[in-house]
Amino acid sequence: MDLRPAAPAVGRWLTDDARRLLADVALAAAVVLIGQLGQPAVSSASDRAWYGVVVAGCSIAMLARSRMPHVCLTALAGFLLLHLVLTEELSVFAAAVCLVAAYISQTQLEPPGRWVYLALTYTGAMVAILTPDPMLGESRQGRWAVAAFACAMITVAALAGTLRRRSRARVELALDRVAILQAQQHTERRLAASEERTRIAREVHDILGHSLGAIAVQAEGARYVLTTDAAAADRALADIGRLSRGAVGEVQELVDVLRADDEPAALRPTPTLRDLPELVGTFQHPGGSVRLLLDGETGDVPAHVGVAAYRIVQEALTNVLKHAGRVPVMIRVRVAERRTDLLVLNGRPTRPRGTATVLGHGLTGMKERVRALGGTFDAGPDTATGGWRVAATLPWERP
Repeated sequence: MDLRPAAPAVGRWLTDDARRLLADVALAAAVVLIGQLGQPAVSSASDRAWYGVVVAGCSIAMLARSRMPHVCLTALAGFLLLHLVLTEELSVFAAAVCLVAAYISQTQLEPPGRWVYLALTYTGAMVAILTPDPMLGESRQGRWAVAAFACAMITVAALAGTLRRRSRARVELALDRVAILQAQQHTERRLAASEERTRIAREVHDILGHSLGAIAVQAEGARYVLTTDAAAADRALADIGRLSRGAVGEVQELVDVLRADDEPAALRPTPTLRDLPELVGTFQHPGGSVRLLLDGETGDVPAHVGVAAYRIVQEALTNVLKHAGRVPVMIRVRVAERRTDLLVLNGRPTRPRGTATVLGHGLTGMKERVRALGGTFDAGPDTATGGWRVAATLPWERP
């Protein structure tokens, strides 16, 4: 969402540089018009020609107001000095250019140049006014009255420039804040999307990894007893069908959640530590056994901790099947006062060297779940059994 204010309809197609250039051209045209309307009475043609040069020079200098303000103000000072030398008569043109110079010095320059050019504007105006003028005669009081009025007008122009500069600075600051806010919102959206993709990938991995692993276990078991125990083979095939249907249903539920716009789709109850015996049952197969030890009251474990513990055990069993083959597995779950301790330990792998499946995202997913709860995680070879050991501690507070 773009929070910047909408540009005026006339200036939407103009860039900032183009708008500044148009403003400079308009100001130059205004200077020419004022020069023509406020032309002083000069006697000779040469004086009129020089006055035209002054007007043209000041107009051209205005074109550099935005890009080269120092050059603009210096040129204005030079041409006004030439105007003072050429004629002793005060002119509306010279007064207008002084006011514009005071305004430009406050809008386009930074200290100390801003104050230097303003001081020069005051000085030049005082010199021009206090120089004896035939129109004012020798009245000192009249010259000082005009000087006071000129200082007041220059001050007004300078204050107008200061207000314009501050207003522009506030607008630029507001636009910068909007840009920063937009960047932050974009970053937050990307992080949220990344976290959501990670969560979805973890859930899909857990669901399909467990179901496909259990199906592989039952298929191998059915093949093992197919010729010796037809009833056991039939049970294994029935388990394969049940697990396949369950995996399809879980994936469909996840797809429904992703497609839902307003109301979340209804999901099955999330698994808990009480569902571990059923989970272990899907991994029982000839040639290997899974033993589960539960210590403590699993009903006291908060739901989010129970889900994490269940998924960690599920992923550990899936990894045992993928990387170790049909080996004995011991699972110990201990519910303490403010934490849940997990230990999954398997025997020496039966899979021949070189055929083990490359480790995937299982360990990463387990680490992420443990880290989200502020717990500790450790996985690696077990020197005592020659197998693999997965240990995790999930802290939690009683409600």
